[in-house]
Amino acid sequence: MSTTVIVRKGNKAIIGADTQFMTGSIVTSSKYRVNHHKIHSVGDALVAFTGWSLIQNIFDDIIERYPGDLDFRSRQHIFRTFLFLHEKIKGDYFIESRERDNQPVESSQWDCLIACPAGIFEVASYRTIVEYERFWADGSGTNFALGAMHATYDKAADPLDVAKAGLAAACEFDEASGTPMKFHSVTLKGKK
Repeated sequence: MSTTVIVRKGNKAIIGADTQFMTGSIVTSSKYRVNHHKIHSVGDALVAFTGWSLIQNIFDDIIERYPGDLDFRSRQHIFRTFLFLHEKIKGDYFIESRERDNQPVESSQWDCLIACPAGIFEVASYRTIVEYERFWADGSGTNFALGAMHATYDKAADPLDVAKAGLAAACEFDEASGTPMKFHSVTLKGKK
């Protein structure tokens, strides 16, 4: 797995991710792996995934093949985008969408955080879209990251400092998250 973080303060949003990948008990860092990015740029939106590393390849391919079909203007547009992506991952990429026999909704098998001019959002594997006011984390180091960001949010003026604290805690204490850490920023529209 991995850890991703997102922080919003004033008119600025920061999204960050670790760069470590795991395959079973094998850990691969950015020292060995060229394609260690977990943050993807789609127009003026940034999307950071956790979970299966195959999702990175799938999303890169979708960005290339269907750039005009990905819309991150609002929570509702993000929802529609992930409905479109769900259809594509099942049909074009053969992703198994069932996790349990009695589940009412098919899983997209990916989780991500999104920073875009409209705000900061989480997309869960069942396509639930949540907008956050301050910060959030996703992945195996979520609890460590949330604790560190909670402790620093009101003290730090810059959201980058909050994101760094959260991701550093996850990389320190979660075995599936590792440095170096990568961060990107987005200017929010109409936010105070």
